[in-house]
Amino acid sequence: MCCRFGRSLSRLRLSGALIAVLTGLTAQTAFAQFGAVGGVYVDPEGMLRETSSLAESDLKQKLAAPAGEKQPSAQVSAPSPLRKVSLRRLEQEVARRHAAGEPLSADLRYMAGLNAVKFVFIDADQADVILAGPAGGWDVLPTGDIVSLPSKRPVLQLDDLIVALRYGFADHAPGAFFGCSIEPTEQGMKAHAAHVRGLANIDASQMPQILRRMERAMGPQDIHVYGVPGASRFALEMIAADYRLKRISLSHDPSPSTNVPGYLDLAERAVTGGPQRQHRWWFVGHYDAIRHTADRLAYEFEGTGLKVETAPTQLKPPRGQVAPKPTRAAKMFAELATKNLPELCEKVPPFAELQNLVALGVAAALVRRQSDVPPGVGPVAGGRDEPAEESTEENRWRPTHFLDEAECPIAGFETPKQTPALANARFVKDRFWMFSVSGGVEINPRLLIDEEHLKPAAGEKLAAARDKSKPPKDEARWWWD
Repeated sequence: MCCRFGRSLSRLRLSGALIAVLTGLTAQTAFAQFGAVGGVYVDPEGMLRETSSLAESDLKQKLAAPAGEKQPSAQVSAPSPLRKVSLRRLEQEVARRHAAGEPLSADLRYMAGLNAVKFVFIDADQADVILAGPAGGWDVLPTGDIVSLPSKRPVLQLDDLIVALRYGFADHAPGAFFGCSIEPTEQGMKAHAAHVRGLANIDASQMPQILRRMERAMGPQDIHVYGVPGASRFALEMIAADYRLKRISLSHDPSPSTNVPGYLDLAERAVTGGPQRQHRWWFVGHYDAIRHTADRLAYEFEGTGLKVETAPTQLKPPRGQVAPKPTRAAKMFAELATKNLPELCEKVPPFAELQNLVALGVAAALVRRQSDVPPGVGPVAGGRDEPAEESTEENRWRPTHFLDEAECPIAGFETPKQTPALANARFVKDRFWMFSVSGGVEINPRLLIDEEHLKPAAGEKLAAARDKSKPPKDEARWWWD
């Protein structure tokens, strides 16, 4: 979620919920994946569509999965305020099952029911990294979202963890990020601008036809994915979140929060005259802080993990001209959406999914950092290395099986290529029609764990939480409460 213009901005847009069509999977990789995620699907031409357009029988077919494939064990179903998952032991169990040709259980696929990452603990004694957060059993919504009970938050998924680790352990240029965008074409923007300039003497009765013509003039918008495989569930959930944000901002979907009016509602109140600008909104990875213990062996995430930013959508400005700033109404929508993200994430599963992806990306960056620290130096961040006698090559966990794409495949989906353009309008003060057609997401995990964002924990609560999270002696136990 970044705020760059043009193709740079589109990289990170996470829009709406989407239904992905499974294609060409082996029996080993086709686990717990189905045709619908968050209310959208991909048609045979690669176009992102709303599931509301499907007949009930077609939707049921897309959601179908083998009996029992998604059911948690009785032990995992028990709610827990703080469940712990050992990444080393989880990887070992997945590798064992892959080597034996055994299917992965639902408990593995859905990471013991974790629905958020609150803590990352570095266990130097066991050469391990532990993720901890609330957990419990889960249910499948009519949209296909798999959510924890009773919170209704989406559960973490093994495939997403694997994608995050592969991104975290790849070499990237400075400023690199993962994300997606839904982006109008230059030709479409020109055609749309020309169409709007030709509008005159219109009234409310003509608006449905005018909006359809505007959408046809804009044409399909391109979907781009950055940093992660475009056919992964990870990518599809980013696109889903971006798409849903776009629909809410343009009032195509009612806002799930009375505290977050749609952009057009806000602009309608603030209009004073002059041309109306097209805007885009996108998600950016953001924590209020990441707290750490003095030895940098325990981390706690503070905040939602997201914020919303905005900028005008326009063609590249002529040489020498400065790009216009967003309007007050556009900034207000971004500010209100950011302020009320906890409520939005409770009511819009794709937004909560995006929260989980940010958390997994940051956790993977922390895993990479501690594994890259040279022997004899503590796992710290931001270039300030501190001695730590217990830190050696042997007691720092680094994934191996999870990074092997051949031995540890993830499910593949049909990659959406385009989405239809959206347009909406308001009649204001008998003369102003306001049109809007555009959104995005950018996540830079390494930026989120730099010294600006890492803050010392106050008191001993974080250290105590780590001490209470030691794994059981039974090596087969990869999760515990």
